[in-house]
Amino acid sequence: MIHGALKLKYTDTIIMIPARLGSSRLPNKPLLKINGIPLIIHAYNCAKNAKLNVPIVVATDDKLILETVNEFGGTALMTSHHHESGSDRILEALEKFDPEKKYKNIIHLQGDLPNISGNLIQKLAQVANDPLKEITTVIVKASPDEFDDPSVVKVASAFKKDNPKINDVGRALYFSRACIPTGSKNIWHHIGIYAWRRSVLEKFVKLKPSPLEKSEKLEQLRALESGIQIHTIITSEHPIGVDTRLDLNKAENYFKDLA
Repeated sequence: MIHGALKLKYTDTIIMIPARLGSSRLPNKPLLKINGIPLIIHAYNCAKNAKLNVPIVVATDDKLILETVNEFGGTALMTSHHHESGSDRILEALEKFDPEKKYKNIIHLQGDLPNISGNLIQKLAQVANDPLKEITTVIVKASPDEFDDPSVVKVASAFKKDNPKINDVGRALYFSRACIPTGSKNIWHHIGIYAWRRSVLEKFVKLKPSPLEKSEKLEQLRALESGIQIHTIITSEHPIGVDTRLDLNKAENYFKDLA
């Protein structure tokens, strides 16, 4: 298990949050309000709650998002409209924000996850502080109703010990929209937040989409097919991903219950 995250200093770490306005299922998603606060600001506040004392930058393709982040006292940078993934977008913003390459560890959050805890971001940052970790991400035990849901990405992950409760950092072997691995007692749901080594992020965005990535429509597989390792951290958190109006309602109810 991992302890003492706040004892570390993260002088070469930065948090990046990609946010684009276009969304086919939920138009203008980053600016939709949950209990009066835009979704992108909820995500930004999650990053602040980690209290890592590092820069937090929203990478966006729209001036409305940039202005909204600035209005709430945050930092945002404009990026191209042509990026096909969040990893492409955050690299462009990173190169603008830090051309001297001071920041070597990139915490890549998502602008549509409004209730990631600061503790989980701390844990991700601590594991990623190990220079041997190329990419690190987060997994949670899937519920039975998620097993056969193709919108829920599953992960087959290897652990040094049979009981992942003893060692909660593993290594991803495969990502799929199908229920994997067959016969397992633990089916892992992938939570799409990452920590990248900057050099690995730079390498990754130059790679062409891979065959398995095209088949599953999961860009994580591009990394695995190229030989890049992805480590996994187990969490008990099951954050709300806002992709539909129903998800937005769930998020609204979540924050109302906290009030």
